[in-house]
Amino acid sequence: MEVIKLKNGLKVLIKHEKGYPVIAGSLFFPLGCSKDRVGGITLLTLRTAFKGSLNYSPLEFSRIQESTGSPFVPDVSCDYSLVKFQLVSKGRERYFQLLVETLEKPGFREESFQVEKSSLIASIRSKRESSFALAYEEVMKRTYSGHPYSKLPYGTVESVSSLGLDDLKVWFSENFIPEGSILSLCGELKGIEKVLVEFEDFETKPVKLNYFDCQMAESSESVIKREGSQQNFILVALNAPSVEGEDYPTYKLLNTILGEGIGSLLFQELREKRGYAYSTGSLFPTRKSSGRLLVYIGTSPDKEEEVKRELHFLLDNLPEFITDERIRRAKEYFKGSYLLDHELRSKRAWYNGFWEVLGKGYGYDREFVERVLSADREELLRAAGELSKSPRFTVVVKDG
Repeated sequence: MEVIKLKNGLKVLIKHEKGYPVIAGSLFFPLGCSKDRVGGITLLTLRTAFKGSLNYSPLEFSRIQESTGSPFVPDVSCDYSLVKFQLVSKGRERYFQLLVETLEKPGFREESFQVEKSSLIASIRSKRESSFALAYEEVMKRTYSGHPYSKLPYGTVESVSSLGLDDLKVWFSENFIPEGSILSLCGELKGIEKVLVEFEDFETKPVKLNYFDCQMAESSESVIKREGSQQNFILVALNAPSVEGEDYPTYKLLNTILGEGIGSLLFQELREKRGYAYSTGSLFPTRKSSGRLLVYIGTSPDKEEEVKRELHFLLDNLPEFITDERIRRAKEYFKGSYLLDHELRSKRAWYNGFWEVLGKGYGYDREFVERVLSADREELLRAAGELSKSPRFTVVVKDG
């Protein structure tokens, strides 16, 4: 790995790899939806901005991009946003020049704005058809009430509808590119330093990052009615550490034991043995501030109360289910999944930038796996005990 810090503060991570003449990249910004002034503004701004450069007509922009690489693909999370891309090595000078020109003079055209705005609103409305999306939104709004994580990357129909093109232009000019941004590249990159000079011409903007502690203090439940739902979907949120927490890797392994794969505790106990679940599992998103571990299950309406009792019984007694065999399976599953997710250059570039923008450093990508796999039974039992005592926010999505 080669690390270059440009004079404007932009850090470039260069992972040299020979073989296929393809370069993958991710440009990370330490500015996520938690900083949104209006819900969805960062996502809509990036989607509109990276549709073109004002130096070219939309047709010219597309022709240049398609001849050398892929379109720019923006994405937004709670703690960061990014733009992903891939290109052929021979066209790197022109492609990176196009990226710089887009950053300097983004394509804020009315036509592109209206298309992206309509697309985002349609996407938000379509989430009403997803029980998981509805339950997840409720968890974020209720368990992070009054805190930055209560904001969703895509906003609401009302918040996005209120945005005009001038709002996006101002938001971009005030915030992009923020200090602490990371350009992570992977591929045939010999001599790339000459190309990177282009990135030194723009000024990075100061950004104030505030981290917070927001632990749930008591258990509660919420019911969401979704007309026509054929199943009752239950989502339970529990307190979990941030990426800076000492137990973060242990909780990642505990999450694998609990709900990842057909050998997981939830799948075996609630679906295979009892036949309760259409689907069941867990997830533990990585966050800079207070995290949440989420457990979910979809079941038939007549089994809702029984399933909730069994699910909470399992969580109440979680340490008793942490066996040596489950630990062994979880470690093998985690290692295999993590390595498989690194097969593509695009994912390797993404992971390096991801750990860097979260403040852990690109080297944590390897350390993280080692720390997860080194978690012993005692550490897992301690984490399971904490999780079993955590207050819970339960959401039930059902017909109504």
